[in-house]
Amino acid sequence: MSRLIDIDPVPELRRRIANELSAAFDLSKPIRYSRSPGRLDVMGGIADYTGSLVCEMPLACAAAVGLQPRADRSVQIVSFNLLDDHRPFTLVVDLDSLDQSNETLQKAFGESGRKWAGYIAGCLTMLHRDGLIDLHEPSMRGLNLALLSTVPLGAGVSSSAAIEVATMMNLVEHFSLRDRLDAMKIGAMCQRVENEIVGAPCGIMDQVTSAAGRAGSLLRLVCQPHELKEPLTLPDSIRVVGINSNVKHSVGGGEYGKTRCAAFMGHKMILEQMRKFGAEAGRELIADPMRGYLANLDPDDYKRFFRVVLPETILGKSFIEQFESTIDKATRVNPDVTYSVQAATDHHVLEARRVREFVRHLEEAKLACDPKARKLSLDKSGHLMYASHKSYGDNAHLGAVECDCIVDLVRANESGGLCGAKITGGGSGGTVAVLCDESTLADETLDRVMLEYAKRTDKSASLIAGTSDGGWWAGTELA
Repeated sequence: MSRLIDIDPVPELRRRIANELSAAFDLSKPIRYSRSPGRLDVMGGIADYTGSLVCEMPLACAAAVGLQPRADRSVQIVSFNLLDDHRPFTLVVDLDSLDQSNETLQKAFGESGRKWAGYIAGCLTMLHRDGLIDLHEPSMRGLNLALLSTVPLGAGVSSSAAIEVATMMNLVEHFSLRDRLDAMKIGAMCQRVENEIVGAPCGIMDQVTSAAGRAGSLLRLVCQPHELKEPLTLPDSIRVVGINSNVKHSVGGGEYGKTRCAAFMGHKMILEQMRKFGAEAGRELIADPMRGYLANLDPDDYKRFFRVVLPETILGKSFIEQFESTIDKATRVNPDVTYSVQAATDHHVLEARRVREFVRHLEEAKLACDPKARKLSLDKSGHLMYASHKSYGDNAHLGAVECDCIVDLVRANESGGLCGAKITGGGSGGTVAVLCDESTLADETLDRVMLEYAKRTDKSASLIAGTSDGGWWAGTELA
């Protein structure tokens, strides 16, 4: 059992560059440093890619990047995390090589020991594609980039988004582009790095939280495609923390992609049913009433009119023959895969409502003067988290028995200052978000939960706590 609280990687990165990379970096000249945090998915999770409201907490743990220009046209990337793991930790690429097709770049960075560098080098590709820099300009010089991250890898708290945003923020300042971009655009470009260069079909909430999150508040984002709302401050003496199950999670995993694809298959089938209803009523349906997002479908209408037309499962080949394709650019229907369309659509349509109600109950708790009314609202928020967690396993097929164990333990210890819990982000392991009191009692209860988890699973849990500003607000520093 361990605690990960308020770990700032920048001072350590600065020290290690000076002590270990003096041959690559000119220590007599300034080095630009940036940092961007991981995020704790409190509610919304995978429903970001179907347009839901999501609620995310920027964490204290963060990725830090040091940048210094080179005299040639090479980009040298160093990861201290990989160095510490005794794995290949340096990659050198040419600037011109970063202007290639997605397929070519995914293949290049998909080679053994190179994928990690795609999150960093891909930021240069995006800046070039958006016309903000020209990789082929003869005067363009290369870069030395060094990475150190305190965001746990594979824990479902967006270690990759933290790396992308820290890199992008550093490049934005290096190329003097801040007046041409904002936090939302940076988040969107970083999502494209993950989708197009790395090949992971993530939504946008991770990158936007890492860029635009404010310490101590839940970032609220309507993912259509990215409408930022006012941050949500939690009720007094209430916080969210994460318990890392130490079961590795990956957005690039097969179940995540299958569930995402199945949800968009459900969207296509529902739209076709809407067209049939329109034709029967003598009205041609031209535009999508859902505006491209399942989150805009009323859950009651879904259960009454559309759920019945969705198959529990469908072979990809059969879907392609009937409907050709989905609107999702990040996934492709595999003709040989069987998709659980109804269950995936259930999760996404109903999750969007759960998030809206979660926010409403938290806001009621903030305003409540009566302690009983406050507790009732907090209990309702917590129960919505439990419902989200159950749907992750039953409908999205992204659960994990270890995370179920943590959630069950939280539920059994609510009298110790705990309110609710759910699996986070892409699921299939990773971290459980816990809504709880900010008190010594809650701290002691969390310790008991993690100790009991270790007894039941033979796995050690770690607490992820603390919060910090996103990369846009943290900015960069020359030192």
